[in-house]
Amino acid sequence: MSFKNLRHTSRTRRVSALLAVVLSVGGASVAVASTAEAAPMTQYTTTAYPDNLDGWIAQAQAILAQDGDQVPSADAITARAMTESSGNPLAENHWDSNQALYGGTYGLLQLIQPTFDEYALPGHQDIMNPVDSIIAGVRYANATYGSFESIAYSSGGY
Repeated sequence: MSFKNLRHTSRTRRVSALLAVVLSVGGASVAVASTAEAAPMTQYTTTAYPDNLDGWIAQAQAILAQDGDQVPSADAITARAMTESSGNPLAENHWDSNQALYGGTYGLLQLIQPTFDEYALPGHQDIMNPVDSIIAGVRYANATYGSFESIAYSSGGY
């Protein structure tokens, strides 16, 4: 066998090993591998969260925990979301003093844009995304009031 063919064979094996892929489809792991011998595959899974208030809260709690932030209870986040937006992630408020100063308040936890921008995490910077709103709102309350829980059940804005 020539050096060129040997190099080609070695390269083919390397490429074949790289073709072993694990996909996560709807929470179920599906393994796809080439017919050539491949290195052992590592299993990756992602958690699928429901697209509702409970799911948004659970996802935000997981992200906050991963970031090392203080994570409030789901009940506390639910209470604040219901007070701020009645659980509507697309809520906008253009009637109070925040309208004149900041253009209104937005999202599930009704944040003004400068506060959202300051407390959002990288990759979670859409004020109208309910998970991003929870993350920024929790981080803001933790920093400003010592904990999200301290404002969660109050009837006024925070």
